[in-house]
Amino acid sequence: TAPVSATALGADAITEPTDPGAAVAPAAASAPATDLGTGPIADPTDAGADGGTGTSPLVPAPRTEPGIGRAVQQDAGGIGRRAVPAGPASARTVAGPPPGAGATPSMGRFMLVAVGQLASILGAALTEFAVPIWIYLTTGSLVSYALFSVIALVPGLLAAPLAGAVADRFDRRRVMLAANVAAGGVQLCLGSLLWTGNLQIWHVYPLLAILSVALAFQRLAYQSAIPQLVPKRYLGHANGIVQTATGTAQLIVPLVAVALMAVIGLEGILILDVTGYTLAIAVLLATKFPATMAARRRETVMAEMIGGFRYSWGHRGFRGMLAFFAVFNVLVSPLFLLISPLVLAFATLQDVGKVSFAGGLGALLGGLTVAVWGGPRRLRMRGMLLSGLALAAFCLATGVVDSLVVIGVGAFGMSYWLAVLNGVYATLIQVKVPQRFHGRVFAINQMIAWSTLPVGFGLVAPYGTALFEPLLAPGGPLAGTVGAVIGTGEGRGIGLMYLLFGLAIALLVLIALRVRALSRFDTHVPDALPDDLVGLAVLEG
Repeated sequence: TAPVSATALGADAITEPTDPGAAVAPAAASAPATDLGTGPIADPTDAGADGGTGTSPLVPAPRTEPGIGRAVQQDAGGIGRRAVPAGPASARTVAGPPPGAGATPSMGRFMLVAVGQLASILGAALTEFAVPIWIYLTTGSLVSYALFSVIALVPGLLAAPLAGAVADRFDRRRVMLAANVAAGGVQLCLGSLLWTGNLQIWHVYPLLAILSVALAFQRLAYQSAIPQLVPKRYLGHANGIVQTATGTAQLIVPLVAVALMAVIGLEGILILDVTGYTLAIAVLLATKFPATMAARRRETVMAEMIGGFRYSWGHRGFRGMLAFFAVFNVLVSPLFLLISPLVLAFATLQDVGKVSFAGGLGALLGGLTVAVWGGPRRLRMRGMLLSGLALAAFCLATGVVDSLVVIGVGAFGMSYWLAVLNGVYATLIQVKVPQRFHGRVFAINQMIAWSTLPVGFGLVAPYGTALFEPLLAPGGPLAGTVGAVIGTGEGRGIGLMYLLFGLAIALLVLIALRVRALSRFDTHVPDALPDDLVGLAVLEG
């Protein structure tokens, strides 16, 4: 989510004129000045069809540009405009082509990277599933088991603003490489301690904190790099593929992790994890990223972090989106967490596995749907909100009756529409926000939206269950009214939570559709200009 204000640091594609040999603009756009790639383009041959990705070739050799007085730069997707001082009349030097100058955005290039990242995602998911089981089997402590989830989330959440600024400031391919090396190194260190018989419980938590931070850098750099790798018209399809990878992990890992623990143990799982990260690193080393970002940045890292906060809070539409997701996550997160207790209230652990499979299949097919469809071409905000409304409908269905089939269908639909919503959301950000801000905007969105997850997991889920279960116990206060419709007994209080929270999610979406800043977001916030065209406009101003 990235609004813009007149004070946003939007000139970071331009370096100080006093820097010898500094890069003034990353690329000279081959598209005509009238075609700024501000909307979906059906014809693949149209110039500037990449929109926010910048496909034009870089300047082939060093040259000098005369002083340009003052140039007017359109900032942050065209919402704010400000004058950019050009410095003295002395010449500015434009650097030659950086690495990746010959590469162009394409789905083939993205698919190579996506396959490598899928390998690392599966490895991380296996670790996150297997290690807490190992901790619980080793200690028998639920506190130690729960502490794993906290440490897996919080360090990465706190590091997100820095990770976003780094992803915007430096070569995103190198940031992804460094993050994958760090994450793979943690897995290797953990495995070495385990393989030599020296692993202690206290070793796990600092290594897990490092892994959480490394994954934050990897995730944000990957999300921000997608518009570099993919032409604009394919962004929706690419984000669908990303959601498909997440759904694949959600589907496969619970099925195979327990079996792998029984057959090869945590030792063998860590070998698989290190192998996955090695594959991801090899793919990144072999793949060039199109050079569409500024060669040098003049702000400090702190200034870029502050600029990211200003950018993400300076527009009503983006502020509204942040508020929507903060509340949305409080309502949705406990419902995903409570599916297992809801099933166990009347069925077996094997049935929990069946429902979990249905949820993973929904996430996988939701990602595939967006990958094939590409998401809405214009009304993306509306499409995202309507996906939330569909998710609310399946939340309602999940709580109606204690039937394994009905709950399985509900879990499938919840996961399906969450994958669609996430895919459309990512595309919306990548289209509306200038590429140089993607890392910071994604980081701030995740930090604010995910900060409410502990409320949903740690407060709403346990205390909500304690509140609603007695109400629908046999002879309880609601047994003769609500209980006559949805039943009474163990688990029916959780079912009532699904009904109430589903209604609350639907009400939240309907309110969002009535808020002008969100309902008119698609038409009032223009698509972002490619960064290379912004730099060229400053040069030629």
